[in-house]
Amino acid sequence: FMPAWNLEIIGTYAQTEMGHGTHLRGLETTATYDPATQEFILNSPTVTSIKWWPGGLGKTSNYAIVLAQLYTQNKCHGLHAFIVPLRQLGTHEPLPGITIGDIGPKFGYDEMDNGYLKMDNFRIPRENMLMKHAKVEPDGTYVKPLNAKLTYGTMVFIRSFIVGDSARSLARACTIAIRYSAVRHQSELKPGGPEPQILDYQTQQYKLFPLLATAYAFHFVGAYMKDTYHRITGNIQDGDLSELPELHALSAG
Repeated sequence: FMPAWNLEIIGTYAQTEMGHGTHLRGLETTATYDPATQEFILNSPTVTSIKWWPGGLGKTSNYAIVLAQLYTQNKCHGLHAFIVPLRQLGTHEPLPGITIGDIGPKFGYDEMDNGYLKMDNFRIPRENMLMKHAKVEPDGTYVKPLNAKLTYGTMVFIRSFIVGDSARSLARACTIAIRYSAVRHQSELKPGGPEPQILDYQTQQYKLFPLLATAYAFHFVGAYMKDTYHRITGNIQDGDLSELPELHALSAG
């Protein structure tokens, strides 16, 4: 608790693997519960199970929320989330059983150190499983959540806010381009006449105005998605899961 309180923990979300992205049921990372020690043993059993692409994993993060297939009492209970330490807090060196690094150059987004993660018999305490909706008892007994789809809530949250974030990024770009087009003058239309703003050219308007309209559309859709997310998650807290499929469909579209 104290390292987190003192802002010493830098986290990332490790879901995507080399062989699987949005097909969550296909994820291969395993977390096997050992009741003798009350620990989970995390493994990346195949090359395709290596976590691939989490932002901040390459050089920055020292902890991760890892999605893995939960095994207890010789049965798989599907994907669950675990808090996994990755690097020493003092030296930032990888912990034993952790292979981690940067995935290297990409086509764009180079400011983000996207990384990879491989785990070999890496043990974490039972308490490191996120147990708000489902849990594993000390003896290994699995307690089901109200709805199995609640496991996917993290990605629903992120997806619900992507539209609004895109609107702000596009709006900033449009503001810069339109302001520049208003102050930049180019070419006389008549000899000796003033040079018009390049914003007066229809070809420039054709490039910029549809993007400006798109930014407004993204803004309003983003606001709707934000309100919808908070409303439906509030209902979920009260035990009403009826609109969870709609939220998942809207955010995945």
